[in-house]
Amino acid sequence: MTDAELAAAKEEIQELREEIREDLAADLDGDPEEYDSEKHFRDLDSDTGEAVPDGGE
Repeated sequence: MTDAELAAAKEEIQELREEIREDLAADLDGDPEEYDSEKHFRDLDSDTGEAVPDGGE
């Protein structure tokens, strides 16, 4: 995988994360930011690759 392909994949993943946060907020009520795994794990000083059950609660 080239650097350009990797950058494009990362951008697509970020767009999907935003869409998923919006969908979760619509389905479960609340604000899309409540379902931000990057913020959750940044606060925990952990790996953002882990799953976040129940919007990080």
